[in-house]
Amino acid sequence: MRTALMLLCVALSGMAVTGIALPERAVAQAVFELEKEQTKLREWLSDKHADIGSDYKKAQLNLDARRHFDRALELNGENKKAWKGLGYKESRGAWVPDTLLPEKNGVEGAEYLEARKKPDASRDETLKKCAERCRKIVEAAQKAGNERAARILAIDWLYYEPDAAAARTLRGHERDDEAWVPSFAKPWREAGRKIHADASMGEEMKEADPQEKDYGTKLYRRSGKWVTSRTTVSADRASLLHRAAEGTVQRSMDLLEIAAAPFGDRSYHVTHLQSKAEFETLVVKINKIEGDEQKFTLGLSGTWTRDPWGYAVWSFSTAAADDMLCNTLAINVLGRARKGSTQSPPWVTVGFSYLVTSQVLGTTSTVRYTMKKAGTTASEHDVIPEFKNKSGSPEFLREVALYDITFKREIPLSVLIHTGVNDMSQGHAAKSFSLFEYFMAEHKDACLKWLKEGEVEPDKRISRIEECFGMKLLDLETAWREWVLAKY
Repeated sequence: MRTALMLLCVALSGMAVTGIALPERAVAQAVFELEKEQTKLREWLSDKHADIGSDYKKAQLNLDARRHFDRALELNGENKKAWKGLGYKESRGAWVPDTLLPEKNGVEGAEYLEARKKPDASRDETLKKCAERCRKIVEAAQKAGNERAARILAIDWLYYEPDAAAARTLRGHERDDEAWVPSFAKPWREAGRKIHADASMGEEMKEADPQEKDYGTKLYRRSGKWVTSRTTVSADRASLLHRAAEGTVQRSMDLLEIAAAPFGDRSYHVTHLQSKAEFETLVVKINKIEGDEQKFTLGLSGTWTRDPWGYAVWSFSTAAADDMLCNTLAINVLGRARKGSTQSPPWVTVGFSYLVTSQVLGTTSTVRYTMKKAGTTASEHDVIPEFKNKSGSPEFLREVALYDITFKREIPLSVLIHTGVNDMSQGHAAKSFSLFEYFMAEHKDACLKWLKEGEVEPDKRISRIEECFGMKLLDLETAWREWVLAKY
């Protein structure tokens, strides 16, 4: 027996020496430990950002200094140089305010431009070193056979070198116009673009709208299969709004796999008003909203309309108006697919409507729910992340979701499911959108079954999801998290 064991050990040793591959899991565990290596990398990166912050602080460029001190603390919450740079001191095991870093720069004008030269050059050189360090650790993980670790570590690499082709390929990203997107999202976006391009611009309604007297201006209208578009902007605007609206309804129906007319024999009216005064007319004179509700509604950008049935917004931006109105359309189509339910929890309506508009319009820019108090989606982070993607895009939401997972800041799904409308934040919205991307990419049949069975009482929400998806909620969330780490 002893001889047999010795021979086996020699054989295994020979396999390693001669390059014969051991099982990937064994090699990865023996040679490359992700958590350990990632911690070491981030401590090193944190020190580099603290150094950059110190250079800017010396030059009295306090805003740049704060940005890099914050990044240092994202990477390593115990970085002493970053805490001290922000003006804190240690006291009884905690960091407390001392002489805080000023909220504005100490130089301006020509002096400001001159002060930037040296720390900017030093920053650029340091960030190149950060990118190189990240690249090397990714390659080390690959050489060890740990592809999962390599993909996850490429997240840090892309922070410093967003167009690194090797890192993008490793994470399964593809070019879509000027943006890099996950491979699963590209065909969705292409399908959405085609639907938008092919959608009808409706038929012109030449008779005057009866509400023109109230608004004191012309309402341009177009009617179609499901939607009537109305706007005080122009005839061309009415056509483009109608196309976006019809495309949104069609994509919502396609995703939900429903063929019946989404609004029965009714037409849903979407109205784009171009001034705050017109919106006030709608709220006060047409909708006849009074008291506290009136005061609250006047602080918003959109509201329901009973006559005609639909939703209206006011916005100087056509893109923002399209986004808000099409969001509302997607939610209404979803409600009717859910056995006519209009009581879906916020994370469901947010996630589905983001999914639809991200594909048809390429936008996810509005607050996705009618809040009971005025406000906008806010970040719940103590340190505000410096996201690179533009707010209002699906790329931005993916970046937020990935950030929250990577830095262990995410909202548990068990909490998200029961989150009320006034507690929805940037992180909640990002996770809602991300979950719906995951559901449609990996569990579409289960997702549709869950959605179409309609809404249940709050205490049955978790068991209904577990029943439809065939797994425990924690297991579903773990699978989603791993999917995001691999693909976003």
